[in-house]
Amino acid sequence: MKSSSSRKKAPIGKSRKKNNPTFNQKELLRNLLVIFLISFFISTALNIYLFGFTDDFFSRMFWCLLVVFLLISIMVLGIVPLVNRLMNKFVNR
Repeated sequence: MKSSSSRKKAPIGKSRKKNNPTFNQKELLRNLLVIFLISFFISTALNIYLFGFTDDFFSRMFWCLLVVFLLISIMVLGIVPLVNRLMNKFVNR
Protein backbone atom coordinates (compact mmCIF):
# COMPACT_ATOMS: atom_id res chain seq x y z
CA MET A 1 0.00 0.00 0.00
CA LYS A 2 1.18 3.42 -0.82
CA SER A 3 0.72 6.07 1.81
CA SER A 4 -0.53 9.46 0.80
CA SER A 5 1.87 12.30 1.33
CA SER A 6 1.06 14.90 3.94
CA ARG A 7 2.15 17.76 1.68
CA LYS A 8 -0.54 19.39 -0.38
CA LYS A 9 0.22 20.03 -4.00
CA ALA A 10 -0.76 23.17 -5.83
CA PRO A 11 -3.83 22.77 -8.03
CA ILE A 12 -3.19 22.37 -11.72
CA GLY A 13 -3.30 25.64 -13.60
CA LYS A 14 -2.32 27.83 -10.67
CA SER A 15 1.27 28.94 -10.47
CA ARG A 16 3.12 29.36 -7.22
CA LYS A 17 5.16 32.32 -8.44
CA LYS A 18 3.97 35.88 -8.01
CA ASN A 19 3.55 38.02 -11.09
CA ASN A 20 6.41 40.44 -11.58
CA PRO A 21 5.29 44.06 -11.70
CA THR A 22 5.75 45.76 -15.04
CA PHE A 23 8.07 48.73 -15.52
CA ASN A 24 6.18 51.97 -15.00
CA GLN A 25 7.86 54.81 -16.90
CA LYS A 26 5.48 57.54 -15.70
CA GLU A 27 6.16 56.70 -12.06
CA LEU A 28 9.92 56.73 -12.69
CA LEU A 29 9.73 60.16 -14.36
CA ARG A 30 7.62 61.50 -11.50
CA ASN A 31 10.11 60.15 -8.96
CA LEU A 32 13.03 61.70 -10.87
CA LEU A 33 11.22 65.05 -11.00
CA VAL A 34 10.56 65.00 -7.25
CA ILE A 35 14.17 64.01 -6.56
CA PHE A 36 15.38 66.82 -8.84
CA LEU A 37 13.22 69.42 -7.10
CA ILE A 38 14.32 68.28 -3.64
CA SER A 39 17.98 68.26 -4.64
CA PHE A 40 17.60 71.69 -6.31
CA PHE A 41 16.19 73.28 -3.17
CA ILE A 42 18.73 71.60 -0.88
CA SER A 43 21.68 72.57 -3.07
CA THR A 44 20.40 76.15 -3.48
CA ALA A 45 19.96 76.56 0.26
CA LEU A 46 23.40 75.10 1.00
CA ASN A 47 25.08 77.19 -1.66
CA ILE A 48 23.51 80.46 -0.55
CA TYR A 49 24.07 79.74 3.15
CA LEU A 50 27.70 78.67 2.82
CA PHE A 51 29.02 80.90 0.00
CA GLY A 52 26.42 83.57 -0.76
CA PHE A 53 26.10 85.04 -4.24
CA THR A 54 29.68 84.91 -5.46
CA ASP A 55 30.99 85.11 -9.02
CA ASP A 56 31.00 81.36 -9.44
CA PHE A 57 27.53 80.84 -7.97
CA PHE A 58 26.11 78.95 -10.96
CA SER A 59 29.05 76.60 -11.37
CA ARG A 60 28.95 75.76 -7.64
CA MET A 61 25.19 75.38 -7.94
CA PHE A 62 25.54 72.94 -10.86
CA TRP A 63 28.09 70.69 -9.14
CA CYS A 64 26.25 70.76 -5.83
CA LEU A 65 22.98 69.92 -7.62
CA LEU A 66 24.65 67.07 -9.50
CA VAL A 67 26.16 65.52 -6.36
CA VAL A 68 22.98 65.82 -4.28
CA PHE A 69 20.82 64.50 -7.15
CA LEU A 70 23.07 61.48 -7.67
CA LEU A 71 23.20 60.68 -3.96
CA ILE A 72 19.43 60.89 -3.49
CA SER A 73 18.51 59.09 -6.72
CA ILE A 74 20.91 56.19 -6.15
CA MET A 75 19.63 55.78 -2.62
CA VAL A 76 15.91 56.08 -3.42
CA LEU A 77 15.81 54.24 -6.75
CA GLY A 78 18.54 51.66 -6.20
CA ILE A 79 19.55 50.85 -2.65
CA VAL A 80 16.18 51.08 -0.87
CA PRO A 81 14.28 48.80 -3.32
CA LEU A 82 17.15 46.30 -3.31
CA VAL A 83 17.23 46.10 0.49
CA ASN A 84 13.43 45.87 0.55
CA ARG A 85 13.44 42.97 -1.93
CA LEU A 86 16.22 41.13 -0.08
CA MET A 87 14.50 41.52 3.27
CA ASN A 88 11.21 40.28 1.81
CA LYS A 89 12.99 37.17 0.50
CA PHE A 90 14.76 36.64 3.83
CA VAL A 91 11.64 37.10 5.98
CA ASN A 92 9.33 35.00 3.77
CA ARG A 93 11.55 31.91 3.92
